[in-house]
Amino acid sequence: MSKKEASKRYFLFLLSVVLQGCAIACITFADIGTTPVSSANYVFSLHSDYTFGETSLIFNILLIVLQIMFIAIGPDSFKNHWINILVQIPFVVVFSYMIDAATFFLRMMLPDTLTYLMSWWLVIGGTLLLSFSISLSVIANVAMLSGEYFVKVFHPLIHRSFSFVKTFFDIFLVATACITSFIFTDFSCVEGVREGTLYGALLTGPTVHLIVPRLQKLKDCLTR
Repeated sequence: MSKKEASKRYFLFLLSVVLQGCAIACITFADIGTTPVSSANYVFSLHSDYTFGETSLIFNILLIVLQIMFIAIGPDSFKNHWINILVQIPFVVVFSYMIDAATFFLRMMLPDTLTYLMSWWLVIGGTLLLSFSISLSVIANVAMLSGEYFVKVFHPLIHRSFSFVKTFFDIFLVATACITSFIFTDFSCVEGVREGTLYGALLTGPTVHLIVPRLQKLKDCLTR
């Protein structure tokens, strides 16, 4: 890969990370659930002095540490992964910052109390934006955010497919969000997991599969 092509691909991935942060902020701001992978982070942010972006950063750094541990105990050599691990750090910082930045602007632009219809518009629009941003990262094909790379490192260790482990990982995070919110609220309610979470979980993947083939011209531009 030439330096010019690499620059284009990393810029496209950076753009996808920025948009992913904005999309998650939109979905979460709707207050009818957040994305499965962000659900636990969001619950912890509600019951701590940390913002949603800050808890997301801590969570992603933890995933990077776990990646290193799993590579160390696995059969694969660390030299095959170290660049992919290091490059995650600046991207997760940008991702986490964009969650807080987008949330700040949403608070400025939208009323404090949203109607249920407005909440659904935010969830639908945020899910479309999230699907588009993930599609851009697929086209860029140079890096992954920590959640995706964690699954990539972990799934060979248990001899399961990437999709199986990704689904189980999402379910685990949603279950963690439910349990911790029960504990934090003295078993009075579940936070961060609602109909918006289910909508995103069901629609994001299929929407990505629809978008990626339609970005072929963009993919061709990367190699010119």
